Amino acid sequence: MMYSSMLWVNKMLNLVALFKRNIKIYLRDKTAVFFSFLSVIILLTLYLLFIAENMKPTELDGILTDKELTFLVYSQLIPGLIVINSVSIPLGNLGNIINDFEYKQIDGFLVTPIERPKIILTYYLSSFVISSFINILIVIASLGVVTLTTGIGYSLQVWFTTICYTFFFAFISTAFMVFLTSLIKSVNAFGAVSGVFGSLIGFASGIYMPLSILPKWIQSFSSIIPFTHMTILLRRAMLPKGLNIITDKLPGNMPEAEITALNAALKEIYGYNEIGMFGLDIPIFWVMIISIIMSVGLLWLATYLLNKRIKN
Repeated sequence: MMYSSMLWVNKMLNLVALFKRNIKIYLRDKTAVFFSFLSVIILLTLYLLFIAENMKPTELDGILTDKELTFLVYSQLIPGLIVINSVSIPLGNLGNIINDFEYKQIDGFLVTPIERPKIILTYYLSSFVISSFINILIVIASLGVVTLTTGIGYSLQVWFTTICYTFFFAFISTAFMVFLTSLIKSVNAFGAVSGVFGSLIGFASGIYMPLSILPKWIQSFSSIIPFTHMTILLRRAMLPKGLNIITDKLPGNMPEAEITALNAALKEIYGYNEIGMFGLDIPIFWVMIISIIMSVGLLWLATYLLNKRIKN
């Protein structure tokens, strides 16, 4: 009994050591950490200074002030920024897996009493923690910048909801990125994939441009990507205040039908509406449940594939 307890404690200590080792590798590479934050700053700057100007609806000129228009556009753009980083950050960190396999570092872990699937799980957990931490900083910085530049703030409920979504998205995105990494065999191939994957997700998920202007086949493909629905969830949390400002500022004699049509058009353009899945009218709640199931399945499959590579 004493021996089995000591063995269990030893396994847990080794597991924690591997987890801390993966975190330290990321933090030790000061260049990688610097460019992780630099890329966020560049994206945030591009979004807020350039893309935002082109997203302002001209039909609302004279109805909303410039700062109110800016607040509305930021509320549409920032969710995409958060989702893009929930993909790119864990993917970048999971390069450790490729390095460990290519340079035979994984062989050193096999002498520990930890089961192989748990070794792989430490990669997931460390990447999840890093992604969650950085994305929380992005949320705080982004929402803070919006408040400082427009003078309009989000409610505590929006802050809380956005932060909770960030953890949820990190769980899903990291599982997908572990699976993607398990298919890559070399450091060079990983560099090529990670360089373009974030951009592809940005276009396919309606982050860089509205899904409504894309071809139908892309819209159908987008509906099965969890990142599309993650963006919609965040927009449904952040956009209502901006849309309510519009309603409050519209002329009192404006027909109700025109107000409804304007709101419907803005929701379509800004990617607020649910899009279902596989062409079916599936509520976004169930879409995210499906995404969780897919994430767990892909994490299991990635563990199987990586474990198979260890045996070989």
